[in-house]
Amino acid sequence: MIKIVVDSTGYLDDQFVKENDIGIVPIKVLIGDIDYKENENLSVSDFYKLLTETTVLPKTSQPSVQDFIDVYSPALEKGDSIISIHISEKVSGTINTARMAINALKSNAIKIIDSKSTIFSIRYLAEHTVKLIKDSLDFESVFKSTEKLVERFHDRFILNDLKYLIASGRVSKAEGLIGSLLNIKPILSFTDGVIKVNGVTRTWKKAKELLIKFIEKTKNTYGIEKLAVMYGNNLEEAKEFARDIKQAIKFEIDLIEAGVAIGNYAGPQWLGVGIQASS
Repeated sequence: MIKIVVDSTGYLDDQFVKENDIGIVPIKVLIGDIDYKENENLSVSDFYKLLTETTVLPKTSQPSVQDFIDVYSPALEKGDSIISIHISEKVSGTINTARMAINALKSNAIKIIDSKSTIFSIRYLAEHTVKLIKDSLDFESVFKSTEKLVERFHDRFILNDLKYLIASGRVSKAEGLIGSLLNIKPILSFTDGVIKVNGVTRTWKKAKELLIKFIEKTKNTYGIEKLAVMYGNNLEEAKEFARDIKQAIKFEIDLIEAGVAIGNYAGPQWLGVGIQASS
């Protein structure tokens, strides 16, 4: 058998996880003096409440080697092979920790896939892997096909408040300060696994319009197989934005709420679009 393992930034539906026996390795977060594990002892709603109230921003860290071993070992003991799908290696140490766990286990039955993004990419890679497993493909074929799918992902993100991203060190403080002073809303993406600024606008409304134009351009250039709207503590806005997208391109949209590991950097109000292109 082939088992799928992901980190918690995929925010997979509970039912999907249960039905397909997917292993989840949680990202850790430190709030004050308390350590939490995403989705285990800190709910999404409680996290966003803490995020808006605290004066000291939470800190996240990748899972420990033991966290991976705890998920990998039971599958290996059953004789399973493992496809391990994770957040971009260039923004998180999660994949490096997974490699250390594999070395500790001395296993050749685990292969890692770098999603080169997060949230939607992990979800769609997991869904793709599940389909291949149900089609009875062998381990190497499942791995190669799933890894190849990464090339067809496109994304854009907009943040209403840059302070969370600045505090994380993911963008320079100089860039963040300029954005705050001028009320600029950056258009961000994961480009080859790294967060890049793809453009700027002065208003939140215009930023959302630019995301829709990005979707339309991607559809016309590559075609679209799957499309997700990602969001923080702003579900109603995400629903409205999804309706605007559907009106523009007549396509069904997945809504994905991001929790601790992503919300810590994006803040409570943000929106993203993730696309699995046809080619």
